[in-house]
Amino acid sequence: MGRGRHVEKIQCAWVGDRLSASKRRFSKQQVWKAPPIGFLKLDVDGAMVSNGSKGSIGGTVRNILGVCLDTFSLPIGPGPPIMAELEAIFHGLSVFSSNHGFKKFRLILEIDCSVAFKWISNSTPCPTAFEPLVRRCKDIIASFSVVFRHVPREINLTTDSLAKEGIG
Repeated sequence: MGRGRHVEKIQCAWVGDRLSASKRRFSKQQVWKAPPIGFLKLDVDGAMVSNGSKGSIGGTVRNILGVCLDTFSLPIGPGPPIMAELEAIFHGLSVFSSNHGFKKFRLILEIDCSVAFKWISNSTPCPTAFEPLVRRCKDIIASFSVVFRHVPREINLTTDSLAKEGIG
């Protein structure tokens, strides 16, 4: 017998999102849109292998022309898929807030995980285990007046690739 190739299944964000996204039908093609003048756009995503043994995060910061000003793709270790999404949000916000060149811009943060979006935007309470990370994200969003949006997964394909790249 020949050697079989082991391939790990990667879960993006949250199982509930994956199921609900497959049921959605979009009447027009969904595409990434550049931010307006005076803004930068941060798109983030998290990925986790199906057994939760390792994950990674990815993100991009782009300007009005769609030019990528910064990216990240990092491994984060084990945990549930939602943890990868929250870590991606926090890391992306930290990248923005620590870059002095970005200070003259406002930020639009886009994510494709509806659960993380609801937790951070206060429409759904989060479990206690995630409260510290959710609170840190909320604090940065509030201090920089970040515009926070939930977008369809189809718009976030570049950051999805970056997140999966960090797993290896």
